[in-house]
Amino acid sequence: MKKFFSLILVVSLSAYSLNAQVIDKVKLRIHYATKFRVWENTKGMRQDEKVLDLGTTSSKFYSLWETRYWEIVDSVAKHGGSMQNALAHSPYPRSYDCYVVYKNYPIKGELTYTDKLLQDFIYQESMEKPVWRLVKGKDSIVANYRCQKAQTKYRGKVWNVWYTIDISISDGPWKLYGLPGLILKVEDQDGNFVFECIQIENMNNTAMSIPKKKYLKCSREQLKQAKCKMGEDPEAYYKQVTGLNPGQGYDANGKPLKYTSRKPALLEY
Repeated sequence: MKKFFSLILVVSLSAYSLNAQVIDKVKLRIHYATKFRVWENTKGMRQDEKVLDLGTTSSKFYSLWETRYWEIVDSVAKHGGSMQNALAHSPYPRSYDCYVVYKNYPIKGELTYTDKLLQDFIYQESMEKPVWRLVKGKDSIVANYRCQKAQTKYRGKVWNVWYTIDISISDGPWKLYGLPGLILKVEDQDGNFVFECIQIENMNNTAMSIPKKKYLKCSREQLKQAKCKMGEDPEAYYKQVTGLNPGQGYDANGKPLKYTSRKPALLEY
């Protein structure tokens, strides 16, 4: 069984590379253990492993779990395999967090953002550098690197970060960057997001790519509205996107599901 799924991974990665546009070469790969809330005021937090690929001219921040999951989905489907069997034994859990941030792509100073909400969205915008305030006396050790603390109010949230000048690359998780070193840990003040470095890899010019998909081009504000609509009424959003009636949903006890309006935790203002 392990050999079978190893083969799936090899095939999926090969197929993925054929359906993606190479945009850079990865020099350094940063892994972050991630906890996050999808909706505000929910009790539990989801987990994920995020990756920041640092290239020669650009960077890419994405979910490792979701990326590998969809590579397997695409590959198995193209080869006529049994999706139910393959995914039931997938070595990667799901986080359902599909956004990807490409900094300095397609050109320096611009950012490309993709996400999946039943359909694939894409938008581009100018990179907005956060205004940082350095916090003295709050140093920490993250992934064996001495880090200094900084804080910013950015896109409607207060972010506390720890960065290391030992890696003099001005980048970090999500859209955060602009410090004199690599950001290794991030926490928002509301307790909805945590990114903490767990591994740093030197890469041998691995391809950095963007999947070739039929993206729905939009603006940041339009994607924000789509997320809000999905939170307010997921059934209506599903019907709007697919043209199909989702039908009545039921919980584990067989009771009809009742949706309450929810507000996405990661909204940008």
